[in-house]
Amino acid sequence: MITLRSIVKGRKGGKEEALRIKNFKDFYTGILFMLFGAAFTWGATRYAMGTAAKMGPGYLPFILGGLLTVLGVIIFTRSLVSVSEDSRVGGFAVKASVLMFGSIAAFALLLRTAGLVVSIFAIILISSLASHESRFKETLISAMVLCAASLAMFVYGLNLQIPVWPISIPR
Repeated sequence: MITLRSIVKGRKGGKEEALRIKNFKDFYTGILFMLFGAAFTWGATRYAMGTAAKMGPGYLPFILGGLLTVLGVIIFTRSLVSVSEDSRVGGFAVKASVLMFGSIAAFALLLRTAGLVVSIFAIILISSLASHESRFKETLISAMVLCAASLAMFVYGLNLQIPVWPISIPR
């Protein structure tokens, strides 16, 4: 069985010492960043790169994927060097994950039929249930501000053809 201990070994004071993970949160975050960065960099190679003066559709994803990979390497390396107060990795929050992904699904399903306003309120209200720290009044204020900003930017500023209200209510 291959482990991190069997792969990387160092010498300290003449004794062989295994490399230890000192911060598990940074360790797993670094690995995740490296995987996502490598995937985006590899996916971007399927598109034309272009040049820095005339960028193609694969240029920005390639650069951002590379930067994410480099950031992952830095965080991964720091996890082997620096110790943190609380480096334990908590359990998987099933309820919060279901609510977060459910809110995104609700937004996608409601957008065409119920409109942007109802969809934004749905995604904000449902996702707020994932946190025990959220308060209903603050959540409503956030939903109203996000709704107003989205309407101003996407519907009126960019003139995108997104239904604003349910189908029966005209713009």
